[in-house]
Amino acid sequence: MKHCNVHFQPDNLVTTIHAGATLLEAAGQARIILSTPCGGIGRCGKCAVRLLPSQKEVLACQYIIEHDLTISVPDSSRFFKQKILEYGIQRKVSRFPSIQKIFIETPPSQIDAFCELLTEKGSVQVVPDTPDSALLSQLSTGQQSGITAILSLGDCAEQNALPSCYQLTGLEPGDTTKKLYGVAVDIGTTTVVTRLMDLNTGQIIATASVGNPQSQYGADVISRISHCENESGSEQLHRDVIGCLNDLLQSVARQAGIEYCDIYEMTAVGNTTMNHLLLKRPVHQLGQAPYRAYSLDTADRKPKELGLQMNPAGNIHVLANIAGFIGSDTVAAALACGMDIADTKTLLVDIGTNGEIVFGTQSSLMAASCAAGPALEGAGISFGSRAQAGAIERVFLDRGDIDVDVIETPDATTICGSGLIDAVAVMLDLGIIDETGRFCEPDELDPMLSNSIRKRLITHNDEPAFVLAGKYTEHQWQSPVVLTQKDIRQMQLAKAAIRAGIELLLKNARTDTADIQQLLLAGAFGNYIQKKNAVRIGLLPQIPIKKIHFVGNAAGSGAQMALISQEAREMAKKLAEKIDYIEIAHHTEFQMVFSEFLLFPEN
Repeated sequence: MKHCNVHFQPDNLVTTIHAGATLLEAAGQARIILSTPCGGIGRCGKCAVRLLPSQKEVLACQYIIEHDLTISVPDSSRFFKQKILEYGIQRKVSRFPSIQKIFIETPPSQIDAFCELLTEKGSVQVVPDTPDSALLSQLSTGQQSGITAILSLGDCAEQNALPSCYQLTGLEPGDTTKKLYGVAVDIGTTTVVTRLMDLNTGQIIATASVGNPQSQYGADVISRISHCENESGSEQLHRDVIGCLNDLLQSVARQAGIEYCDIYEMTAVGNTTMNHLLLKRPVHQLGQAPYRAYSLDTADRKPKELGLQMNPAGNIHVLANIAGFIGSDTVAAALACGMDIADTKTLLVDIGTNGEIVFGTQSSLMAASCAAGPALEGAGISFGSRAQAGAIERVFLDRGDIDVDVIETPDATTICGSGLIDAVAVMLDLGIIDETGRFCEPDELDPMLSNSIRKRLITHNDEPAFVLAGKYTEHQWQSPVVLTQKDIRQMQLAKAAIRAGIELLLKNARTDTADIQQLLLAGAFGNYIQKKNAVRIGLLPQIPIKKIHFVGNAAGSGAQMALISQEAREMAKKLAEKIDYIEIAHHTEFQMVFSEFLLFPEN
């Protein structure tokens, strides 16, 4: 088979790949992640690159490599690191990690005697987990300096007729009891966030976050599932998430000045698809009705099984899922927010490509998911992007004209989800668009509308548009960032899906929005939006703003709780079993309610 060299500029990277592959595949092989929210089917146009020296622009996902190439990758086509929310609401739990260490200064040479000594010293039952010969070999190395036992709370109680017990999973020469770290990981469809914690104290030592490299195969889980139609696609996505986690493990270890082998425990949460890809479970059934998971249960794996670079005697614990489209991240968020003990009627909303909603009190909880689509993360919007440098994140009126806040740079090049919500709210208040989302004709506009606003009404690609940012010189806009009629329609589809999901979930609970006592907005996107504007456009119910609270990366906080507390793991497991899943998409009233919420509320 013929192979070709592809040179990527300005990265100065070269990769060799077989002829017939796409430039997108070559970029991924070179660890250059391109923006492909459409899943690489040539629809979004976000992965445009230039062939050198001709400067011809092509879509990386569609261009077939037939010979050696040199490619220029512009910033606008890269999957940049975005604003990622690393912290969330904190709920106190008793510190009781599933991994412990006990130092024995003068260890006996026999495993059974050693386990008896550990049981006596640690007040816990201890049994060996690995072959005695391996442990005996480790024991012999620690005779002079003493030895530290690594204990993992396991499933040995039933097997050994003991009330509770730890498994002896490894031994280390000398006293290493102070080196006991773990990581809590939130594997999102778009971003992956990691927190390093000292398991001896329960303190956060370091954090790291990065975009999910699987995004090159699509912005949503359906695109990822489609990519896994063959075994090689599934293996690729598994390798991507493992590589991402290993990079994050190295990052937090460097920050803390420790070695990767000092990390003994990982708790991971994510939506059901992300969990399945992490654990190398099949995902094809998640993309077909009735959308059943391969397994909803918790899972424990050794680092070697998954290829994770942490202590080989450690453990990876993945929290339980609720349903095919409601994963352990929702369980973790509900846990962190205390929904398992709440007396007040609470609505938890995580707004994203796949919105997750939980409602109820400790006596009854139900959850639903709603496919909002990727518009709120920039896909399908003319100048849309994630929350990256150059993106408009705030839009507001200032002295009769539009002003914007831009992430990191002085000039705007795109608009992200929070800016999109603000912009639509402002356009509604100004009467630029009506409650149906239609751009108003010039003679329908408020006569008092300022000229500064009127000049922002232009035609872009043969459709009405509104300029949010740009330079206005000689009666025309230079490099404008605009919202078009099509963009407004995409926004309506996204917000209607979320709002219809909330309405139908409340209906299943035999209640309505008036009974919501608190609304909790979770996730990075929810934390950056303006509450009043989300209510103004009908993304959230029309309830008093004081009832709406940001809880940040609650899923990550729940993973953190499960990392330091065995009790929290049990609470999460019970919570996953307790929450009733409500199928919204096939609800008999979905289309009617969805159509109703396509409209914007009257001011």
